[in-house]
Amino acid sequence: MSGAQFDHAVTELAARLRGFIRRRVRDDATADDLAQETLLKVYRSRSALRDGQRLEAWLFRIARTTLIDFYRRQRPREELPANLADPGRDEVDEVTAAMSRSLRRFLRELPEAYREPVRLAELEGLPLAKIALRLDLSLTAVKSRVRRGRAMLRRKLQECCRLEFDRLGKIIGFESRRAQDCSC
Repeated sequence: MSGAQFDHAVTELAARLRGFIRRRVRDDATADDLAQETLLKVYRSRSALRDGQRLEAWLFRIARTTLIDFYRRQRPREELPANLADPGRDEVDEVTAAMSRSLRRFLRELPEAYREPVRLAELEGLPLAKIALRLDLSLTAVKSRVRRGRAMLRRKLQECCRLEFDRLGKIIGFESRRAQDCSC
């Protein structure tokens, strides 16, 4: 991603970033300060961004860390607010159920060539070699179809929802981008 593309993409995300932060702090001035601090961190560490397609998730992960640091500085002996603390079991179950519904729906929309290999790999947990035998395809073809099908599902999901990830890359939160035609 070139410098101009990076600048443009970050500028487009700045308003949503500020809204994300504002929902988690008490006042506008603090939200402005934390948004500014987050943007400074983003620009200082831009070389750490490995995949330009994941800029949004990377930026919001930096914002979440900035918020956690802010609350730790303010009240080091108090617990983090509930919306910043590690998600509880119910919240994790809710996210898992919503993502499962969305992925199953999007799976039905995939072209047949990708739908069945992805379904067998993801929902039934079959190894790729067994999928190749069952579908009478080469292992290389199955690997390719599963990889491409997963990429299609990921794109559809990211078009539908803004996702929040933990440091290990697991989905911990989401926000619908569209009011309709979206399962999450």
